[in-house]
Amino acid sequence: MKKFLGIVIIIVIFAVSIYLILKIPKPEKLVVDQNQLSTELKTTEEWLGIFLQGQRIGYSFTKIIKTDTGIVVENRSRMSLMMMNAQRTVDTHIYSYTDKEYVLREFKLHLETLGHESKIEGKVQGKKLLLTAYSQGTPETHTMILKETPYLPSAIEEVIRNKKMKAGDEITLPYFDPTTQSSAQAHIKMFNKEKVTVLGEVYLGTRVEISIMGLTEIAWFDDDFKLIKRASPAMGMEMIPLSKEEALADIEPAEAFDLLSFFSVKPDKPLGDAGKLAFLKLKLGDITPSGLDLDDDFQKLVSQEPLILEFYLPKLAELPEFSTPIKEHDEFLKSSLYIQCENAQIIAKAKEIVGGEKNTKKIVAKLVTGVYRMLKKNPTASLPSAIDVLKTKEGDCNEHAVLFAALARALGIPTKIYVGLVSLQGSAYFYHAWCAVWIGKWVPVDPTFNQFPADIGHLKLKEGEVSEWAKVLKVVGKLQISVLDSKLK
Repeated sequence: MKKFLGIVIIIVIFAVSIYLILKIPKPEKLVVDQNQLSTELKTTEEWLGIFLQGQRIGYSFTKIIKTDTGIVVENRSRMSLMMMNAQRTVDTHIYSYTDKEYVLREFKLHLETLGHESKIEGKVQGKKLLLTAYSQGTPETHTMILKETPYLPSAIEEVIRNKKMKAGDEITLPYFDPTTQSSAQAHIKMFNKEKVTVLGEVYLGTRVEISIMGLTEIAWFDDDFKLIKRASPAMGMEMIPLSKEEALADIEPAEAFDLLSFFSVKPDKPLGDAGKLAFLKLKLGDITPSGLDLDDDFQKLVSQEPLILEFYLPKLAELPEFSTPIKEHDEFLKSSLYIQCENAQIIAKAKEIVGGEKNTKKIVAKLVTGVYRMLKKNPTASLPSAIDVLKTKEGDCNEHAVLFAALARALGIPTKIYVGLVSLQGSAYFYHAWCAVWIGKWVPVDPTFNQFPADIGHLKLKEGEVSEWAKVLKVVGKLQISVLDSKLK
């Protein structure tokens, strides 16, 4: 697995939005505690080419250092993609420290783009994982309670090798991905040998299926447990061992993969202008509702087989009046790693935007418009943080959503973040992030498009923060949308 899931999350959820461009310059090398490397026993390196729909888009480099106290794993990856007729490069860099069995002890993750920097550190203490995110130099620490001490993505292949697993063997490991701060169970199942094609050549390898959060990946190993190929069929992605020179070879602009067309979902017929609709009925094909958040106050799950959703445009005049702070749903009033609603600058900006307004609906409207006008519409491939966005005043849908959530919570309005897809110009759906506020019901709002309420071209798949967004992966490359019915306002 290595950084496979984390990279895809960054592309699909953090960057493929209305602007569909991303760029992360190569970060400088992280500062590593040399004491942990003082007694080096064994070092291994692996270079993999990353392919999407058979086209090379980048590489992943993993270095594993085994010491007498544990294991240090360094991973760097780079992908080059075409977005809006421009070639963009994505880089990630992470150091992880484990015990001798690859059980996580701590990690350091660094993402950087022009004007933006994300640094996240995690440390396991018993059944607690302390997560600290740094935004504009300001640390925010939260605690995640663990049912089991998790393994790293890098551990999965090593466990297979160390246990010398054979056909018929199955194990389940607790799993943690530092990039998305998501935890899950990784189920590993071994099969018999089979033929596998790699860059036109046929090899014989043992098949391994690895299932995490509804996404199944397949790996093939030779008799010495060396990787032959790893693939995610639903995503059309493959990772193949290459030499260092092959992995680092430049990708010419004419060869770069067109990400926009790949991650768009075209309905069976044009939807039209979603802003003119009061009702919409869709059928979703080739996915199941398990693990998704498809039902809420204005998006109704009316059938699971087939999977049918109905969307209703909220009528604000029919909702009750509230005064802030709202006492209900207080879990959505709390500060988090990326929604720092208790920060003094966030509170001050929220009060500045709404002025002396007391009507909650008007407060929400002012915040939506305030964030829309405040932020320059620039693509930003980073882990979105409200404090960072407030300072840089730019971003894509993720930055708009995170900043709006922090400002609304700072004023006592329960606010969630939604991730899913949005219909643009009626011809296709694209991955997107927006919010919902509690004002008697959960009303969707979209500060990226200055919409309160958000139009019914928004299809929510999950709600929550970064750790939940990873679960959207299960639909990518599979989802089909059929328009069953619609009604104008």
